[in-house]
Amino acid sequence: MIKPNQFKFPTHTALTIALLLGSSPNAFSHTRLEVPTVAENLRISNNVVIGHGCGDGTNVIAHSVVFPDGVDSIVKVNGAPTTDTIDVYVTNYGNLYQKILNHSVFKDEDEKHDANGNTVGYYTRDGKSPDYYATYVPFRAGAMAIEPASCAKSVKVTLGIADICKITTKAGFAEGIVNLWTPAVGSEYDGPGLHGFNSPATLTVMRDLVNNPMDAAACGDGLDVEVIPSAAQMNRDMPIVNKKGTQIWPKP
Repeated sequence: MIKPNQFKFPTHTALTIALLLGSSPNAFSHTRLEVPTVAENLRISNNVVIGHGCGDGTNVIAHSVVFPDGVDSIVKVNGAPTTDTIDVYVTNYGNLYQKILNHSVFKDEDEKHDANGNTVGYYTRDGKSPDYYATYVPFRAGAMAIEPASCAKSVKVTLGIADICKITTKAGFAEGIVNLWTPAVGSEYDGPGLHGFNSPATLTVMRDLVNNPMDAAACGDGLDVEVIPSAAQMNRDMPIVNKKGTQIWPKP
């Protein structure tokens, strides 16, 4: 019997943007975004695509996502760390992300919020994505506006993602247990030696050079900016805490 190879949640807006940018969704072997590059000032529906389980036929039974909050985030310019905050390059960085409700695979889900109520991530659990499937987990990304006075030609948002195949303590993280698609920033979720180490999913926003042109004399070819969650944020926001306030993953 031929097994289906995909759970898919339709995201017509995301598909349209992908086509406008000259790309199209394809098969995923790693956990990545369905649409990894978008244009400035466009709000889209997107998906985190879980490409596989943890090996040896394991199921992904829970999934945790962190977006950089922009407060103490690491900011890089052309690959080099800078002391600039993301507000130097983005006028509206903050509450840009929203989980799209979808219980096709995981029965329980919720957003993660900071002290100001901004969405800084989400989790899904109580389900299973078999090792041979690709599972689409939908969210909405708000319309990012690049600071007109800056020389940013692109802003890359780096996510932290965990695909969890068995609920353990942090000491139990191992191959076959969890895939950590996270940036190596010195957090408890770096996952050195594990599948996905320092290979996070990203969303790149390209400046609209027609409606938001750069100063050619001052900017030259422009700057590629990246915003990455800090170790402190990863440690705070990566765990799955249910609606009753109980930490489900990792086990305390």
